[in-house]
Amino acid sequence: MAIRRHLVLGLILFNGLATGAAAQTAGRISVGVSTTINVTTDGDVGTGKGIGPLVRLNPKPGWGPAGAFNWFNADLSNPGAGSGDFAKLRVRPLMAGISYSIERGPLLTSYSVVAGPSFNRARFADGFVRSGAAAIDADNSFAVRPGVGVTYTLRDRVAVVGFGGYLINRPSIVYRASDGTEFRDRWSADALVLSVGVVYSLF
Repeated sequence: MAIRRHLVLGLILFNGLATGAAAQTAGRISVGVSTTINVTTDGDVGTGKGIGPLVRLNPKPGWGPAGAFNWFNADLSNPGAGSGDFAKLRVRPLMAGISYSIERGPLLTSYSVVAGPSFNRARFADGFVRSGAAAIDADNSFAVRPGVGVTYTLRDRVAVVGFGGYLINRPSIVYRASDGTEFRDRWSADALVLSVGVVYSLF
């Protein structure tokens, strides 16, 4: 259902603005807003989604730099089979890499690979009942994300943007239950990343 809402938003943005398309977006830096969903592949890690600001270097045909944050929060399932709130994982990767872009009319397609450190944190949910002996922690990790982005120019400085990629991120997460039982490396932050948005080129 969440994926459907994101796709519908993308179609609304595209159909509502797609007139007078130019060859490529003017300027070097764009700002805008995007909606992103991180569909995690681990059934014990919830999907992360949100809407937020977008700042980016406008891609041009050929080779160029690429960067990504891909931050999200996700709920963790209790390995002790509890059904209530348990814990939340915060994932904050800082990634950089390279891209190659191909232009066809108003459409620019960019293939990229980025990688870098991911600063992670796991915390118990406020509603999770435990003793003082319980603890949970997530180590920092290394993240890699290949993907494909598209830029469809609508006006000289206005474009619809979309992205699809796969985030590989496997932090070490350790949970020590109130009875002393330890669960280690039961969760993965790997995710299918989908986003769509609209940007305006400032300069």
